[in-house]
Amino acid sequence: MVVGATALVTPVLAVSGLVGGGTHDERFDAKQVLVTPEGADGVRIREVVDQDFGTHDRHGYERIIPINFGAATDVVASSPDADAAIDVVRLGSDVRIRLGDPDVTTDGQHRYVLSYTLPEARLSTGELALDIIGHDEAFETGRFEVVLVGFELENPTCSVGAFGSRGGCEVIQNGGVYRIVIEPLRPGEGITVGGTILSLNDPTEVPIPPLPDRRDDNRLPLTLATLGIGAVVGLGGYRLAKRMGRNEVGGSGPADAAFAAPGMPTRLVADADLDAMVTTEFVPPTGVRPWQGAMLLNEQVDTTSVSAWFSDQIAQEYIVLEGTDPQVLRGGPKLASAPAEVQERIGSLIEGDGEMVLGTYHPSLATLWSEIRAEQREAAVSSGWWTKHPPGTSASFPAGLVLAVFVIGAATGFAVWKGLAASFLVALGLAVVIPAVMVAVSYSRLLPVRSAAGTAVALRVESFRRFLEASEGKHVDWAWSQGLLREYSAWAVALGAADAWGRAVGQSAVPPADLTMSTMPLLMYTSMGNWSQTMSQPSQSSGSGGGFSGFSGGFSGGGGGGGSSGSW
Repeated sequence: MVVGATALVTPVLAVSGLVGGGTHDERFDAKQVLVTPEGADGVRIREVVDQDFGTHDRHGYERIIPINFGAATDVVASSPDADAAIDVVRLGSDVRIRLGDPDVTTDGQHRYVLSYTLPEARLSTGELALDIIGHDEAFETGRFEVVLVGFELENPTCSVGAFGSRGGCEVIQNGGVYRIVIEPLRPGEGITVGGTILSLNDPTEVPIPPLPDRRDDNRLPLTLATLGIGAVVGLGGYRLAKRMGRNEVGGSGPADAAFAAPGMPTRLVADADLDAMVTTEFVPPTGVRPWQGAMLLNEQVDTTSVSAWFSDQIAQEYIVLEGTDPQVLRGGPKLASAPAEVQERIGSLIEGDGEMVLGTYHPSLATLWSEIRAEQREAAVSSGWWTKHPPGTSASFPAGLVLAVFVIGAATGFAVWKGLAASFLVALGLAVVIPAVMVAVSYSRLLPVRSAAGTAVALRVESFRRFLEASEGKHVDWAWSQGLLREYSAWAVALGAADAWGRAVGQSAVPPADLTMSTMPLLMYTSMGNWSQTMSQPSQSSGSGGGFSGFSGGFSGGGGGGGSSGSW
């Protein structure tokens, strides 16, 4: 899918005029943002957006709004010349508003009028501190006008620029109307307005500005050869990777393949063709740990395989996770019986007060995570489960093919640098290089070649994964009665079946007290955000855009609201 999309890049560039013809960049011709008080504490925002998609096909306008002043409500939109269907989605700490039809694209210049309420703008504090737009703008706005009505302000302020900028714009007051005009607002610049609120009044009507001048777009499509070249490169790369990455399979049937014996005749089978050999197994392969199963199926050493190691330690009761916010990691009741290496590793995490609070940076966890990843790479190489390109090693296409693509890419890049982007040869070069690079990125994961022994174990792991995916409450009850619920929960995390297994857990009859302890490995799936924060060193910057800072609009990025806008 991704490779197919990249094969369309060059034809799209040609059609839009970026290669072989004129082009128009995406930008905002103009914006007018009207701010009025709404209720005791909220503000009503009306955005009149004159958006120029240039020679790019877009569905419509997109607005990302932080929820630090409450999630945007009462969203309405219209357009005189484009589809303004509304799609509002909560994405973590933001609300995403999209206008347009997901099945229809448009280009050129269009107007959107979007209105919404930020219900918790803290007007009752007596201070207005509002980010009109954040610092993530990717496009220039030719003319950006901010209008405040319904406020009586003392010392109104305006700041524009990068985060932390002070001043840079002027507030013009005309009666009860405060107006700021910025021409242009450059990419990466934010706007913050503020002031001391003396009173809130009924807002006067502010007319919608007239439409800006529209241009006539004339496009000259380039030859369809670029589409054909991209298709050949993408399909050819896939077929080559599939052939190079065929796995050794023992015997002639599924049973032989899943339990290949040394010395058994082998044949080569592509990854996709192994599906027909998979059955459903109620138990995992003997002697294989969950992280090994994850590595075998995905043929990668990554976050999944490392987190599977931790969920396995939870399953074996070497560590426990307690609480929800914050979450605390402690030594488990069976830690003393763990291998010495495991005891040492867990001890390095909980030394001192005997626990680690997740959600804040701990270098010891980041270090251990890296050590386990390196160890898993070494284990993949020495396992005998791969004959070529085991996980953690570099997998590549034939050197001659790579060199040819590199030469074409270098020549194309040089031509573009010399200002020859309109050249037909540049289009042909891009038609080869762009999908070829994505082929290398996307299909290199097909290149590892499992040995017959590795294929056998992988088939049994996949058979067990299918059992977990299809499980019902009765299967959870059985696993609990056999003392396997913790182990199976760890396997569910490792094999990407945590959601399905979690649903089955919810249908089970396991006593709640036992259920909590027995499904603790699933916490590795639901709490990866905490683990990521614990391993990520905090930024040296002391501020964050869009958050309320106590300043009355003195710094750009110092109020609530803000966010970014663009297209989709």
